[in-house]
Amino acid sequence: MKQEALSTFDMPWLPITGLIIFVVCFAAYTYWTYKKDNKGMYDQASMIPLEDGVTEMRRGH
Repeated sequence: MKQEALSTFDMPWLPITGLIIFVVCFAAYTYWTYKKDNKGMYDQASMIPLEDGVTEMRRGH
């Protein structure tokens, strides 16, 4: 059944286009994640759970 469906598929450019879009997006997100300019943002985000607990303890909860 799969072979019958694929034999009538007349748009071979469609999966290639999807693959190219995926690879470009993946590379862009990977570059953005490991960029040195974002280190401060990730350091600040990593402290959120610790700051939240300190804030609640100071309130007396």
